[in-house]
Amino acid sequence: MHKPLAGWSCLALACACAFASTPVQAMSLGQAFEAALTYDPQYRAAGFELDASRLGVPIARASLLPAVSLSVSSADVTGRREFPNGLNQEVTTRVDYSSPQSTLALRAPVFNYEALSRYRQAQAQTEASEATFRARGLELMDRVGTAYIQALLARTALELSQTEVVSLQAQLARSEQRQLRGEGTRTEEAQARAALELARYRVIDGRDQLELTYIRLRRMTGQEPTWMQEIPRDYQPDAIAPRQLQDWLDLAVDQNPALQARRQAVAVARANVQRNFAGHLPRLDVVASLSKSQNESLANLNQSSKLASVGFQLSVPLFNGGGVDASVRQAEADQARTEQELRSERENLELEVQRLYLAVANGVARVDALKRVVAASEVAVLGMSRAMEAGLATNADVLDAQSKLFGSLRDLAQGRYEYLAGRLRLMAQAGMPMRRVVDDLNQILSVKTDVLRTGVPR
Repeated sequence: MHKPLAGWSCLALACACAFASTPVQAMSLGQAFEAALTYDPQYRAAGFELDASRLGVPIARASLLPAVSLSVSSADVTGRREFPNGLNQEVTTRVDYSSPQSTLALRAPVFNYEALSRYRQAQAQTEASEATFRARGLELMDRVGTAYIQALLARTALELSQTEVVSLQAQLARSEQRQLRGEGTRTEEAQARAALELARYRVIDGRDQLELTYIRLRRMTGQEPTWMQEIPRDYQPDAIAPRQLQDWLDLAVDQNPALQARRQAVAVARANVQRNFAGHLPRLDVVASLSKSQNESLANLNQSSKLASVGFQLSVPLFNGGGVDASVRQAEADQARTEQELRSERENLELEVQRLYLAVANGVARVDALKRVVAASEVAVLGMSRAMEAGLATNADVLDAQSKLFGSLRDLAQGRYEYLAGRLRLMAQAGMPMRRVVDDLNQILSVKTDVLRTGVPR
């Protein structure tokens, strides 16, 4: 269940080397996500955090396993000994000897509830870290997908603004010709020129917005795209499966990694209560030692000893000033806090899933309605142009109809891409695998298009 420390790091390094050795300039959504997995600093930091958390399990397990220690020492003793002889004369002799000693000790826990609780707590913390890492992956997918969709939307908006400029330039030219023929007025020409300058302003602003989306995407992937994939122009959103809201709520409650991390946080807090309660319980260890020594003291010169001992050591807590009771109550309060946070997380998740489901479910009808608005606006522009030629409409009427047409085209593009963003986030909140979500959007973004350069210096 627990991967080694080098597992995630080696995989990330291998993927990074693969991307570094391949000249990846294409940028489908799937390729952008794969690049971000190995480049995005937030996700990489989460990977190293997971590696560190996994090591908590073997650290805690060590308290449940035997501990063996070897102690070796050697002391060189130099001195003198004074004593009276049989004639009651003081005799002094030198005493020089070495005293080597070695001890091999073993301690094995028989009953250590605190260590067992700490091990269970470490396991729960690792499970929480695993869920948090999956949540970071879904957050990365959401950030990359959102940046990618925003880049496509900004590109479409810029293209529409550029097309509007061309159309208004033609309209201004017609207004100038009408004025030369005496059919138009300076007011009509001024209105056409004002609309043209406003459209040019939208082009400048659109270039800035597009460049910002490219910068955001580049900072997450570390790559400079030369082409992207967008939705077909005749794309019609379809109903997402499953179709029922309750099914999505059930999926989110069961699979959402952020909610799973909250559940594991409750398990961690519960194990912490048990670990603190272990302060009331006794501890029993098996203790064994094997020692060998020579010349332990002056009275044992030229003597060696070998001792072996095996026994049990029982430690029973009696009183520590009430600290254990206080720590247990503190841990119980912390457990209650995590339970309420779990409840809050679940309620917020259900609300977010419901909001996204309604946005996606109603997005189909919204896009269909916007298509009809575009079709009607096109008819209105054509009708106003012919009415103006017949003297039944003014240039202002034509400009107003054109403005509504391009506005409806922008709304249609925004509606389509908002549907994709909502679809992406709904699947992410439901805890679906990252690859599945990316593949789902990749199938929709099927039209290859060159990256529109803005000419803005970096």
